[in-house]
Amino acid sequence: MIVIGSPLQVASDAGPQGGGFAVAVARAGAAAGAQVEIVGKVGEDPAGDAVLLDLAASGIGHVAVLRDASQPTGVAPPAQPEPAPWDEPGEAPTSPVEAPGASSPERPTLDAADIGLALRYIPEYGAIVTAEPLAPDALEAAAAAARWAGAALVVVIGAGEPPPVSLGAEVTVLEAQADDPEGTFARVVGEYAARLERGEPPAEAFAAASSGTGWTVATDA
Repeated sequence: MIVIGSPLQVASDAGPQGGGFAVAVARAGAAAGAQVEIVGKVGEDPAGDAVLLDLAASGIGHVAVLRDASQPTGVAPPAQPEPAPWDEPGEAPTSPVEAPGASSPERPTLDAADIGLALRYIPEYGAIVTAEPLAPDALEAAAAAARWAGAALVVVIGAGEPPPVSLGAEVTVLEAQADDPEGTFARVVGEYAARLERGEPPAEAFAAASSGTGWTVATDA
């Protein structure tokens, strides 16, 4: 399972670690049993080093995370004073998980060439999640990779954004909630993609992943 999105550095009681929406999706996918790789960018800086060390310690692959000396690693807002009751120690950052498309910390951006290069490092995958807004050519690069691999594609869009045009692949478009302080949406996306990765039909996978959230419908594009 691949998650496309550049990680952020977040602060925690245990020290700096990886965070942001893409990392939250990756953690959820790993918790659901998938082997997860992140495709993203971090800076050539101590924050980027801390993010990669945390991803490795969390069992999340980062061979396709590119280093960019021209842009710093994104840093999330300070953590909440108290962890949310659903968090387990070491499982997830206590910082808010920003919704895709919402105002979020600056971070290195991904273009089509970055995605094409990064995916060369990952030989096999059954699902791709685009976990941050991508330019049309970058999104098409992700869709082309999904078509080539016969993988499911999950495209996450910001609240109120129009869905992308047909990408010629098996695509599910999920619209983020404008406000999701508990990170429920990221957990649903991660588990849904993990279920697609192991071959579950989309409707069944979404019903299982969203059980208990009140969400019942996924739209195939």
